[in-house]
Amino acid sequence: MIASVRFEHYRCLLRVQLALEPLTVLVGPSASGKTAVLEGLQHQLAYEPSDFWRRDESRPLSIEWTYAHGDRTRVEYPFSVMDTLPGQGHSTQQLSLSMEALRGAGSSAKATWLERKGGNLASVFAALPMSTRDVISQELARRVPSLSEVDVARDLEDRSFRLRFRDRWSPDVWFGPDYVSDGVLWLLAFLVLPYQRPLPELLTLDEPERALHPGLVREVLELLRAMTRGESTGGTPVQVVLATHSPDLLEHVRPEEVRLLSREPADGSVRVSPVPATALHWRRECRELLDSL
Repeated sequence: MIASVRFEHYRCLLRVQLALEPLTVLVGPSASGKTAVLEGLQHQLAYEPSDFWRRDESRPLSIEWTYAHGDRTRVEYPFSVMDTLPGQGHSTQQLSLSMEALRGAGSSAKATWLERKGGNLASVFAALPMSTRDVISQELARRVPSLSEVDVARDLEDRSFRLRFRDRWSPDVWFGPDYVSDGVLWLLAFLVLPYQRPLPELLTLDEPERALHPGLVREVLELLRAMTRGESTGGTPVQVVLATHSPDLLEHVRPEEVRLLSREPADGSVRVSPVPATALHWRRECRELLDSL
């Protein structure tokens, strides 16, 4: 797992040192730098002028990952200096789910990884073994009692995969993705994540609670925690970094998992702070930060 990441001259991250936990929660108001951190955590082969601090390409941007076992990977651009030994680095998956994509027409080809916005959810579900689909159906039905099963069918015209959901009280009735709630599709996407192959070593998520009823936010956090412990992934831990500006999500995380993001008034650079160990009312302080802009 990644122990820490250091950003220099990357977008609004002038000089930022970010310590990571198995599950790390970035908390801050809009425009506080959360998206910059999530995107900076991805390995990129090239950078745009807009990726440099104030578009100043005379000072190279650099991102350095330090791993739990002590190895480091550093990328510096534009000089393309890569201090990466064979076998180092990490695979990443970046998700920023969109309801429009989740409800949209699927692909006709099976897939093993969820796309960034989730538009191929039906294709990923279709690629899973039947036994795995049954497990996911049971888990979804346990959390959404009005449904008894989720399945996938082929569209008669374009052969694309389409999800369908069975009504618990009328077994002959199936609903398409346009006729179930946002939360059902959102939750299904999270239930599928542990069964992707190959698994990413690092998963980043932007506002994972966005389409969920507050009562299901805890369920999603528990699903993500199970991934970080390897409990739902066949023993392979997946590190998770998520960004939020939702006070509801804070009710289900621990203070040591939270990183507070804000902007320096003088130059607009991002400041990252842990929650003080002595803070008894840290959730209230986080809410005040979220309301600050």
